[in-house]
Amino acid sequence: MDAVKIILLIITSVAVLTNSISLYFLYKKHKKNNYVILCINLCVSDLLQSIAGYIPALFFDANMQKATTLCKLSAFFIAFPSFTTIAMLSAMALSRMVLLSLCFDSNQINYKKLFIRIGVASWIYGFIWAVLPFLGFSSYTLENTRARCSVNFAPKTSVEKLYLILLMAFGFVIPLISIIASCLFTARVITTKYKYFCVTYGKDNDETKRYKEKERKAFFSFLIMVLSFVVCWTPYATIGCFSAFTSLKVPQWLLHVASFFGKLSALVNPFIYYWKDGLFKKSFLNKRFKATKIFLIKKSGKQPS
Repeated sequence: MDAVKIILLIITSVAVLTNSISLYFLYKKHKKNNYVILCINLCVSDLLQSIAGYIPALFFDANMQKATTLCKLSAFFIAFPSFTTIAMLSAMALSRMVLLSLCFDSNQINYKKLFIRIGVASWIYGFIWAVLPFLGFSSYTLENTRARCSVNFAPKTSVEKLYLILLMAFGFVIPLISIIASCLFTARVITTKYKYFCVTYGKDNDETKRYKEKERKAFFSFLIMVLSFVVCWTPYATIGCFSAFTSLKVPQWLLHVASFFGKLSALVNPFIYYWKDGLFKKSFLNKRFKATKIFLIKKSGKQPS
């Protein structure tokens, strides 16, 4: 097995493991927190990408001369969940900004329906972008690396170039702007509330300290969300620019780097949107506490209530 497949195997294994664990604990919490619905969709998307997209790539012939059916299907099942995830992250960012900017009674909003609609719309959106290459707007073809298939990054017709330009705009530029704008707006709202509590109650007030902690977490979330998105998808955006606007040939090393970092998105999402908030830790500690309590009750000879 070559180095590329070894790296792919590691990414696939970790992505499947972390997303499976996250999906289990998220499902346990979905009735208590409606926002978890979107996190569950993210996990399902990353799992589909890892299982249906990455695992078949481990069995490709290292000396492929043309795109096989399995190779094209693997490319589709990488593109479909990727576009879905990007759409969902953008929708999450925009919905958060809109909800924070409007003054209304939160009880008037059915968050469950809202998040379900965002999830469904994101899957439809991702499917449309991923299926267009099968309909002649582009194609899934063998890369110059001969290691995998992907969207055709060597467009020859105007339709293929247009698809690549639109994909770059709607799959990278607009989502990135949405995420940055949402994070900055959220941070500003929290900072404004923190200043209000400082003036009204003083810096030593418990409520003021709570918003100070929220401000710190918002800044940390902003950095990690933007940086992860930029790191994972900038290489593919760079390839899109090379292919759509210049006649330069995309170097093989850039194709390898783009594939590597794009696949990392399925691995880092659980840490960004679930594990970083300590929800996994809380769920684990709650289970451990309950198990310890039952054990102590049984040891003392009492029946658990």
